[in-house]
Amino acid sequence: MSNTPAYQRFFAELKRRKVFRIMAVYGAVGFLLLQVVELLIPALLLPEWTYRLVALLMIVGFPIAIILAWAFESTPDGFQRTDAASEAELSAIASAPPAKRWPAGVAALVATGLFAGAVYTGLRASSDDGERVAATGAPADQASAVEASRQAVAVLPFSDLAGTDDSRAFALGLHDDLLTQLTQVPDLKVTSRTSVMAYADQNRPVREIAAELGVGSIVEGGVRTSGGRVRLNVQLIDAATDEHLWAHTYDSELTAETVFEIQGEIARAVATALEATLSEETGAALGAVLTENIDAWNAYHEGKVLEERSGDPKAERATIEAYRRAVELDPGFKAAWARLVRAQAWLLRGGYESDTLPARRSLDSLRAIDPGGADALYAEGVYDYYAKGDYEAAAEALAGARRIRPGDPEILQHEGWVLRRLGRWDEAMELIDRAIQLDPRNPTLVWNQGLNNYRLRRYGAGRRQFELSLELDPESPEVGGFFTELLLFEEGDSTAARRQLETGRGLETPGEKKAVAYWLAYMARDYGAAIEAARGMYGEPAEIEKSSTVRRSHSRFQRLALAYHMAGDERAATVWADSAVAEAEAALARAPDTGPRDRFGVASVPHAYLGLSLALRGGPGDAEEAVREAEEAVRMYGYDRDAADTDLFQWLLLRTYVLTGRPDDAIALLEELMSRPGVFGLGDLKLDPLYDPLRDDPRFQALIPLAEAQIEW
Repeated sequence: MSNTPAYQRFFAELKRRKVFRIMAVYGAVGFLLLQVVELLIPALLLPEWTYRLVALLMIVGFPIAIILAWAFESTPDGFQRTDAASEAELSAIASAPPAKRWPAGVAALVATGLFAGAVYTGLRASSDDGERVAATGAPADQASAVEASRQAVAVLPFSDLAGTDDSRAFALGLHDDLLTQLTQVPDLKVTSRTSVMAYADQNRPVREIAAELGVGSIVEGGVRTSGGRVRLNVQLIDAATDEHLWAHTYDSELTAETVFEIQGEIARAVATALEATLSEETGAALGAVLTENIDAWNAYHEGKVLEERSGDPKAERATIEAYRRAVELDPGFKAAWARLVRAQAWLLRGGYESDTLPARRSLDSLRAIDPGGADALYAEGVYDYYAKGDYEAAAEALAGARRIRPGDPEILQHEGWVLRRLGRWDEAMELIDRAIQLDPRNPTLVWNQGLNNYRLRRYGAGRRQFELSLELDPESPEVGGFFTELLLFEEGDSTAARRQLETGRGLETPGEKKAVAYWLAYMARDYGAAIEAARGMYGEPAEIEKSSTVRRSHSRFQRLALAYHMAGDERAATVWADSAVAEAEAALARAPDTGPRDRFGVASVPHAYLGLSLALRGGPGDAEEAVREAEEAVRMYGYDRDAADTDLFQWLLLRTYVLTGRPDDAIALLEELMSRPGVFGLGDLKLDPLYDPLRDDPRFQALIPLAEAQIEW
């Protein structure tokens, strides 16, 4: 036996003492046991440490089993200490063919590997909570950090278990109201409906959804309605551990009263399970009956669904009709009155209606039944904002609504949007950031904040938010065009702008793509390509703007006149400028009489367009009239009126000054634009060929390093 290597003698001893067999059996049994435990933990609502305990016991038992196998053997007389092997016995085992020697060792290796893998995977999953908390910047060993993350909760859309239209509508309404209930609990951060609706009818892991939404807890459930009864099963899950923190099944008669009672019970149970503080007032408000009329409740939620799909006057009016039906069925339905005011005011803001009386009457009706309440204050705020353009009053009303309902992202975003128009940028950005935390998958909210960051010359944050918005909604109307213009005019990054155009993200129509392609060609001084792009424009981008905006807006006629002018073809430029003047004059004749102050910039638009069009035509007397019209637009709707959306008029006035040969006025306006938040940027200064007559002026040259110093990447 002296010729047999030591390692072969060792393995032969392991085989003789049946250690390989014990390892194989133990590993296989351990692997299967851990799989069973992992399945039973959520099913039996076992505590989260169950898996770790079983795994620990199995790990400790493994070396004990090996030691016992080495030291003892099973005999007819029971377990006895294993005798030492003879040299001949070990030699025979070691010299046996591989087909007899290897299977036991391979089986032991495979089974042990499976067991070790199961232990590693399970323990790693159970420790993800600490890692997730650490990733957010909070210490993983602080219990308060874990509790805070749990109090960020998302309520996933309830599954419709009946599969009928009525049942689905009921599930949507129940889900929406429960979200509203939970936003009244100050300690909870509740993800908004817009963000969670993306997960409707999706069978994805809870942990994955929670990571995308940035929450620590998930509420999910299923609803079935049949024969005038409702059955709802709902559970609250710790996203980090998959532990069920609370679960319950409700089975009751389907009435408005029982619906709100169920919502209140769920809201209180969720708040208690997440250790949120419930004041007596808040606890009483949870489950408050919004309406005792189930038909009114259904009409209200029909309106909310329509509101999310709206985007044109016809859809907006259908939304209004649904809300009006709800308040006709129940005149005391406060939430429905608030949505009705918001929908009616939005038609006024878009210029589709001019009579403020219907919205005012709805607001008065709501105030009569809810004086000083959150719904009334919210409605007052959006009325002052959208119908009256009174931003100071709107900010005050929305702040009052926020104090009552601090976790409502819609109140937060509207207050933020109002404050930016007042030039209170720090407060506005904070509120909108909080709204995004509660509604992280709302593309409109995200790109709006991206635009605000561009206004503040935080180009890095602005670009990231536009990119995220387009990831969330690649077909978002006009957002791709907006983003391309910001990359080009703000950042001066023509490469990134062209890449965005080529992706086609957020560029809804070929006309929109042509509008963006025009500016890329124009800024590259390829006027032939710019003319070709402008000729291909149609639809809304080719027309005069209907309201104030920070888009780089020229009508199709103006673009053609500008491109021919820059190319040196003044005859063609004049022809197209004549058409642009006629277009602007017609728009001015249709514009509402707003008096000395323009509420929303609607009347200022045709004044500014007429000024630029006259400047492009350049006929006798045109220059003086052009400046007068463009300056009138800024006077009616200047920065003191709206700190966010006056850029269009100032930009058009600046171009009018340059085209009419007023360099001093142009430089003074440029310096003013660079002294405050706005979307005039590096691309304008470095790339726009219209400003070539100003480029040798030291005052113009000093603006470029000033602009570069203001930028945050």
